[in-house]
Amino acid sequence: MTKRQLSVGVLLLVIAIFVSGCTGVPVVMVPQPVASLEEGIDLSAYIVTEPEVEPNLVPIEPELSYVDTEYLMKLMKLNGPGSASRSSYEEYSPEWSFVLVDARPEAKYQEGHINGAINIPDAQFDAYAHLLPADKDKMLIFYCGGLECHLSANSAKKAIALGYTNVHVYQEGTPFWKAAGNYFVVTPEYVSSLITSDSVGDTYRKPLMIVDSRPYDVYFNGHLPGAVSMPDAVFVAKFLSSMPEDKSTEIITYCGGFHCLLSHNSAKVLVDNGYTNVKVMAGGVPAWKQAGLPVFGLEAGGGEFDITGGKPKRDITPEQFKTMINGANVVVIDVRNDAERSSGYIPGSIHIPDVKIHENPAGVAGLLPADKNTTLLIHCASGARAGGVVHKIADLGYPNTFYLNSRIVIDSSGNFSF
Repeated sequence: MTKRQLSVGVLLLVIAIFVSGCTGVPVVMVPQPVASLEEGIDLSAYIVTEPEVEPNLVPIEPELSYVDTEYLMKLMKLNGPGSASRSSYEEYSPEWSFVLVDARPEAKYQEGHINGAINIPDAQFDAYAHLLPADKDKMLIFYCGGLECHLSANSAKKAIALGYTNVHVYQEGTPFWKAAGNYFVVTPEYVSSLITSDSVGDTYRKPLMIVDSRPYDVYFNGHLPGAVSMPDAVFVAKFLSSMPEDKSTEIITYCGGFHCLLSHNSAKVLVDNGYTNVKVMAGGVPAWKQAGLPVFGLEAGGGEFDITGGKPKRDITPEQFKTMINGANVVVIDVRNDAERSSGYIPGSIHIPDVKIHENPAGVAGLLPADKNTTLLIHCASGARAGGVVHKIADLGYPNTFYLNSRIVIDSSGNFSF
């Protein structure tokens, strides 16, 4: 019996019961040819359909300038995902050629925003307008929740009223950004809400994965509760194949702060491999601590453990770095990526990205000084990547190898600060 035949039968049975109940006369069902029943009864009135809702699109306003997803993606690529100077979510990236502003309410911003954006909710624009740059000619791009969201256009007009001259609206907003294969950025407040006992014990909530993209020894010293160590340098080779089969699983990566690119690198790999719910906590461990949230690991537990397995201590402070760099027979090894180095590097330094060292330590031996007694000073942007390769370089026969365990900023002239 087909579903249609069954539906007709049920309908006739209901009619029969109703008639019998009213007259007191029993009704005997007489089988009818299926064809005649289907032809004689119209069941269309019993089919419930959802009404079509016309989208309430925000009208294009001639006085405003608009950018689309393709333009914003190109702009983001030119500026890069990180910022050497940004230290909080309330600050825009001063190195970027533009300021991206999320006009949605704070809760929406915390649970997922476009990388680099600051949050100025349209409803509270006046209270947060001080977050905008002092330079009124700086390019501003406002966005919100898509083609039906009025917030970004409203805020853009308010910025123009304040005297800003280079204001644009990304009306396609967050839905188009995600549809184009991009990940979102989250805040420590959002991540902390996911590790409460209620959230973890909620059987209706899918499992969450928090990934620490820093080198393992840095993770061991202090990491977010519940995070797993998956260093970006070996993420593809070692961990990608073991990621969840369900590609809608929420995966949050983090590393050493806004200047750190490791978490962005891993997130990009995940998105490129079909994962649809990838997020980055761009502020990393510094923002987590700044929010007063706890870390797990040696620095919290108070215990002792030799993560090096008995190898000599090779980390140095900024003061030691400044002293040693001026010594005789010293070479600086820069293990940042190409994009980071292009913005400035220490004159005379050798550039060997940490990824190449992890992939094949022996293969980079030819790039190092012939004199094995040379003092090698390794640095990255924060110390994490340098610490991850220092022993690999030392094991090539360079006993005087050290790494800067600190954040370092290098300008286009080669001047550096900590």
